[in-house]
Amino acid sequence: MKLAKRKHIMERDLDNSSLVNQGVNFLEQGTLAVCIQTPNLKTANCILIGQGGWFGNYIDQASTLSSFVFIELEPCRVINFSNDRLREVSLTHSEVYKWFYSLTFESRDKWLQSQLINSESMAVRVIYLLLEILVHLERRGAHNEIVISQQQLSDMTGIARQRVNEVMKQLERAQLVQLHRGKINIVDLQQLSEQLDGVDLSIRDPRRFL
Repeated sequence: MKLAKRKHIMERDLDNSSLVNQGVNFLEQGTLAVCIQTPNLKTANCILIGQGGWFGNYIDQASTLSSFVFIELEPCRVINFSNDRLREVSLTHSEVYKWFYSLTFESRDKWLQSQLINSESMAVRVIYLLLEILVHLERRGAHNEIVISQQQLSDMTGIARQRVNEVMKQLERAQLVQLHRGKINIVDLQQLSEQLDGVDLSIRDPRRFL
């Protein structure tokens, strides 16, 4: 615990891989999307981390995870454990590796389910992401409000912004959501959730947490 340093996530942290490579991070406050991008900058996988979640690179000193993109959905504050300092502790306290191992289970189901969802239609991928965001928001209000742009949805799903817009317009016409500048209100959560009936959510079903 003496190694822990509390810090707010700054804009510059979201534009590079430092959030992952600087050590182990505990998300004390906020909601953060962590996305893996391919060399052509297309999102291949994306998960949400909410208050109380863990993320980071604690595997190997020479390992650099540079293909990650971060999207802050709510202001985030993390407690950071520096890799360099953790390695010093691990030399005399092997229990550190048991802790590292336990952290691998924190987000495993989210990563695996995200891979399954990527094989579904664009509408399913967008709806799944909206429900996942709702699960993780600390404050979503009585109207299930999500403060997010369609560009951010595009970045998180890997779907072109124009296609994301088409999906959102379809959902609005079906009276499932209301679209506003920079935010989305879920009008009918029950019917929106039913759009995922028949989808393989065997690893993680966000509807169970709403």
